[in-house]
Amino acid sequence: MPITFDATGLQQLGPTAWANPGSDDKIEVKVVEGQAFEPSWMHDLNALRRGFAGMYGEAGCLIELERYDVAGVPVIYQVVKVPHPALPAGQVFMAIYTVPKTPVYAQLIYAAAESGMTGLREATLMAQLGMPTDWSMPHPFDPNLRSRLPFHRGDDPAFDRQFPDHPLSRARAWAGHIGRTMRIDPVFAAQATLG
Repeated sequence: MPITFDATGLQQLGPTAWANPGSDDKIEVKVVEGQAFEPSWMHDLNALRRGFAGMYGEAGCLIELERYDVAGVPVIYQVVKVPHPALPAGQVFMAIYTVPKTPVYAQLIYAAAESGMTGLREATLMAQLGMPTDWSMPHPFDPNLRSRLPFHRGDDPAFDRQFPDHPLSRARAWAGHIGRTMRIDPVFAAQATLG
C-alpha cells in the first residue's frame, strides 16, 4: 500500500478501505493511473490552488489546499465539499492527501457525509453573525470561479470547535491526526514526482 497511517479504532472494510465506527465516515487509499494535475502547478502554490479550485468547481467546491512534504515526498492536502450523491440535500466533506507521482498517483481520502438535519452549522452561524451579506464570498484561489457549491464563511476552520460533530469538523480533525502519522511506502516514494 503506497500510504499507511494509524488506523487505530477504525473498522477495516477491505485491503484499502476503512470505516469510522463512531460515524458513517469512510476512509480509502487508492492508486490512480495518470497524472493528478498539471505538472507545472507543483512549482507554484497559487497556480496549484487556482487549478484545484477549477478542478473541483464543477463537482462542488475546494475549501482549502496546502502543499506539504512527508519525509521529503511532496503531498497535496485538500478539503473539498460536494453535494450528497444519495440525498436531495446535504453535502459530503472530504479531506484528501494526494501523493503526485508519475505514471500513477496515490490518494488517502476521508469522506464524511451530512445526515439527518442538514445545514445546521450554516444556519446557526448565519444567525450568530447577524445574517451577513458577505456570507458567500468570491473563491480566494480564483475570484472569477463560479463553483457548484459556494465558498462561504461557515466553512472557516475557526468554527470547527463550535461544531465538533459536523462532517467538515470531523474530516479536518481526522486529517490533522493522519498528517502526523501518515507514511509513504519507500518504493512508491522512489517513483518520479510529478513536475
